[in-house]
This record gives sequence, C-alpha cells and structure tokens, in this order.
Amino acid sequence: MAIKKIVKIWDDGKISNSNIEFLKLKTKKVTFPLSPFINQIIQDLIDTYETIACAGIAANQIGYEYQIFIGMKEIKTEKEAEEIEKKEAELSSALGNPYADNYEIYINPQIDLTNNKSTKIDEEGCLSIPGLMVERKRFDEIKVRYYDANGKRNKKRFSGFLSKLFQHELDHLNGMLMIDGQEKIENLYPLETSEEQAKLYGILYSQYQKLIK
Repeated sequence: MAIKKIVKIWDDGKISNSNIEFLKLKTKKVTFPLSPFINQIIQDLIDTYETIACAGIAANQIGYEYQIFIGMKEIKTEKEAEEIEKKEAELSSALGNPYADNYEIYINPQIDLTNNKSTKIDEEGCLSIPGLMVERKRFDEIKVRYYDANGKRNKKRFSGFLSKLFQHELDHLNGMLMIDGQEKIENLYPLETSEEQAKLYGILYSQYQKLIK
C-alpha cells in the first residue's frame, strides 16, 4: 500500500510556492496500453482515496503529472454530498473514507457537452486547499468521456454532485483550482468561522492571488 501525501497550496498557515507551481501545471495525456508506472499511479490513487475522507483525488494532487483522477461513481443523497464536501476542507486528512469502495478511475477525461441553461451554485471543498470552502458556479448537467482502469472507453451523462465532482477534478488536471476564476466564485470562507481564521485565510488567499498573476 502506498498512501501519498496530498500536495497543498498552504499548510500550517504558510503558503507553498513550489506546490502552487506544480498544481498549476497542465497534466500529460495517458497512452495505452497502460505502463507499469501508470498502473502504479492508479494504485496509489486508490490507496490514498481509501484512507482520506474525500469525493475524489486528481493524480497531480499526489505528485503525478498525468490525466487521471479517482472519484465517487455514485451518490445516494444530497446530504451525503454536503458532508463529504466539508470533510474535504477539514485540516486533518487522516479520517478514513466511508466511501472507500465507491469509486471509478477516470483516465484522459473530457467534457463533450454542457447544458448552458442548467447551472448551479454550490459549496466545494478541496484537499489541496485545507480549511477553505467556496461557493462556485458549475454546470449541473454534462456529457463526458473517459477511459477506465481496464482501458475501456466510457461515455456518460452526469448531473448534480457527480457533475460538479467531474468538473472539479478535471480542473485540477488542467492546472486550475476551485479558487481560480473570480467570475465563477460567489463566496469564499473558512470552514472555521472565527475572526482569527477569517483573517488568516484572507491573507493566504491574497498571497495566492499575487503569486499566480
């Protein structure tokens, strides 16, 4: 088992320039048949996903520059989705994943079609941005394609939480974070609502914005 450390843009109240630079890189397309190295990345994603309370992890979040992510393949209730979002934003990631068996591997994912008339503003958390939540506008309905871990090509239609998850993880693979794109962010706030935390994350967010300009 290889549980990887999550690449975070800040930790312990300090911003990480090198991690930001890495996460902003666009990832590489995967070729088939899958090499032993790519299969190892997939196994590392599974091992890490099983131990952290999250809905998904992109390969570059554990240090690999390839177009692969692991994510929940089904969601039963909206309440379940809300709970997982908050867990992703928590400062401690050593929580275990109650959805450890609920996943799909997405290789070379892409969105084929969006419904521009169906958008939704919802909360998002991110393992790479601990302590912070955003309200972000996403397409509520999308058509996607990807390859699974067996090399099978899949075409699916996602809506609701799974649509948001797919867009969030695909953004990671394209070098974008949930706090990028001001026009798509409705609100941004710390998970802990104390005045001290609000001030700290305000400073960190300002530092991040200066670094990416």
